[in-house]
Amino acid sequence: MTDGSVDTLQFRASNSIQTTSLVAYQSRGHCLIIAPIEIGVEVAARLNTPGKTLFVPTDADDGIDKKSTEDGLTVIRAKLLDLHGYLGAFDCSIGEKNSPGSLAKVAGVSLLGGFDLVLDLSEQPVLDVDVLPFGYLAPGTDNTSIDAAMEQLLELQGDFEKPRYFEYDASICAHSRSGITACTNCIDVCGTGAISTNGDGVAIEPYLCQGCGSCSSSCPSGAVRYAYPAPADAMSQLAGLLAEHRAKGSAQTLVFLHDAENGAERLQQFEADLADTILPLAVEEVASIGIDGWFCALAYGAALVVIDAPSENSAMRRGLADQLRIANEILAGIGLVDRLRLLEVEDASSLNALAGESWSSGPVASFSTHNNKRQTTRLALDHLREHATVFAGEAVTINDTVALWPGAPFGEVVVNPDTCTLCLACVTVCPARALQDGETLPQLKFLETNCLQCGMCEQACPENAISLMPRFLYDSETALKPRIVNEEAPFNCVVCNTPFATQAIIGRMQSKLAGHWMFGDNKALRRLKMCEDCRVKDIFEDESGIDVHKT
Repeated sequence: MTDGSVDTLQFRASNSIQTTSLVAYQSRGHCLIIAPIEIGVEVAARLNTPGKTLFVPTDADDGIDKKSTEDGLTVIRAKLLDLHGYLGAFDCSIGEKNSPGSLAKVAGVSLLGGFDLVLDLSEQPVLDVDVLPFGYLAPGTDNTSIDAAMEQLLELQGDFEKPRYFEYDASICAHSRSGITACTNCIDVCGTGAISTNGDGVAIEPYLCQGCGSCSSSCPSGAVRYAYPAPADAMSQLAGLLAEHRAKGSAQTLVFLHDAENGAERLQQFEADLADTILPLAVEEVASIGIDGWFCALAYGAALVVIDAPSENSAMRRGLADQLRIANEILAGIGLVDRLRLLEVEDASSLNALAGESWSSGPVASFSTHNNKRQTTRLALDHLREHATVFAGEAVTINDTVALWPGAPFGEVVVNPDTCTLCLACVTVCPARALQDGETLPQLKFLETNCLQCGMCEQACPENAISLMPRFLYDSETALKPRIVNEEAPFNCVVCNTPFATQAIIGRMQSKLAGHWMFGDNKALRRLKMCEDCRVKDIFEDESGIDVHKT
């Protein structure tokens, strides 16, 4: 876990061409102390902040008790349900679960926006997230750590700014459609708890987001995009740095991606010992670069990409490991084996050992990227596949497709024509237009380059006619061309001869309604074979019609 300390709040200058907006915090210094009564009172006496409130969590639903000490310290006892917020705007839900109260309101700070700071002295932190929000410090019960946290709290007063790290395009988000939940990648890997469901899409709380980047690298469609810097700017900078490295005479280049804080500090200790073929590259967070960026690095001249591994068991690390597995499976299909590595780098030895191996790189790509994740991925792979024999030798096997593990964001949709009725429910929910109708013809078309393997279509299909097959189809011309996965001859209206349905749908309707009392005569059954206009006209022309009140 990282503390919400002031160092990470400072605006870090970016070489980005495309600028991002800022997120502003305001802290007046009113601190909420969460602790047992004895410890809390003692710490509160030493804490020199403009305001402070002591909250003592209880196990029982005994209501809310508020008192003041002789020194004027407000002490509130109640059952703690949850803690939420960020620097300048913290609050807790307390009391009974069915009718929770606001701790900020009870303490009299709700009109000010809530508590500015939180000092959590619980043995186990109240917040269980990988990355704690700014303004929340949880030193535990160690006195030295408590003293250090109190010093940090004094620095967390005033006005602060940080970059808005993300852009979000809800129109291509594969989270949900029509009540069907599909992709939850960004929610699963967010280490701050900043992402939640919001209708068909997601909501990202900019005040909680700390730029970890896992959401953008794991997003299959590019709906969540890193903005500090934007992907196109990052790739442009990467291409330039690789060109400079080659100009210095490096025969092969190992790109070492590390973050600009902890990774940079560790690198200073052993950078002088690194081989000349190693190019360290500092990024805001290592997870901000994903499959598209790794492939671009190889296409722009890197022979190998090593990512400095985040802390063990973090959501960021799990997300990176999943994406690396997919990326290496795709590269292996064209003979580029183990070109992407996730390593815990503590000294120069592991990097130098990798750099000492024989890694071939190919001709340098010249394409530009435009912040389109899937397009960038395919551009880079087209280049790598074209020059695979240079990268991996003449004997390399270059496949047309490669199978990927479930959860990969590439693949095809397999439709069973024997059960599919072309109802097109799948087309309605597909967030990426990978499934398309035949316009005037009863057809179902599939565009593989667009498919996210989100599973929305599989869940929406009423006939269970759809299954997913994760894979990567390398040939871009084939992947970019819609193909028909099911079609039928249209069923024409028996009155006006206008096509309005498929043979399968009409046949199924007749079969299911054959025994129903409302369709017990030939006239009613015949209406099933009419288009909407002719069906209405026939009902009004038939004096008998249908007795809807029949019992």
